[in-house]
Amino acid sequence: MNMRALPVLWVLILVVGQIPSSAAPLPVPDAEAGIAIHQTSVLAYPPRMLYEAIYSGEARVVISVDADGDLTDCLVTGYTHKVFAEAAVDALKRWRFEPARARGTARAARTEVQFVFRERGVIVQSLPGAMEQRMILGELRERYSFSPCKLGELDRIPNPVQVVQPVAPRTSRARVVTVAFYIDTEGRVRMPAVERDAADDEYAAAAVAAVEQWRFEPPMRKGEPVLVYAEQEFKFQPK
Repeated sequence: MNMRALPVLWVLILVVGQIPSSAAPLPVPDAEAGIAIHQTSVLAYPPRMLYEAIYSGEARVVISVDADGDLTDCLVTGYTHKVFAEAAVDALKRWRFEPARARGTARAARTEVQFVFRERGVIVQSLPGAMEQRMILGELRERYSFSPCKLGELDRIPNPVQVVQPVAPRTSRARVVTVAFYIDTEGRVRMPAVERDAADDEYAAAAVAAVEQWRFEPPMRKGEPVLVYAEQEFKFQPK
């Protein structure tokens, strides 16, 4: 299996072996049934914004929900004002979730949630999967005061300090898998995901399981640590 970075220039990795029988199901965004969000408490418009004569705003948060419906992680990926993001995260930590389902089985999954704040109410909606992020980063930069950077916008590509090799499936065949993920300000990989149609793909599961363990130097832009969106392509070759 060859691994080719997009566009990070990491070393090619030759992978042999098998996926352990105990490997967990692949977490993916927007699984067949999708994550159901139960708003068990009211999300009010932040009073501070009204005091500052700000009457609308937005925030985006990527969430991870396990097969039991528990919120396992959340990552702010954009906002017009930080107060809106804080209100969104606080609400998500109080709300309840139903796990996504693929082929009738509850699965861990990830999805991005958009919060549209208006003086008269707040709209909460799920957005397309993580793989669509590359297409909207420019749009977010125009509207938001905070959004993920692209790799090309960094002072330099962050060096990996830990790279784990994917374990090739038992029945090896030619396969290309692209994993989308974020690198946070501490260099940790957050929310790795693949396309929805790869939910039960063992090659994608191997790639995601490996990327979850990667670590990098903190990504820097203009001398400051930033959140960055990245993608990594893996090429599995027949043995």
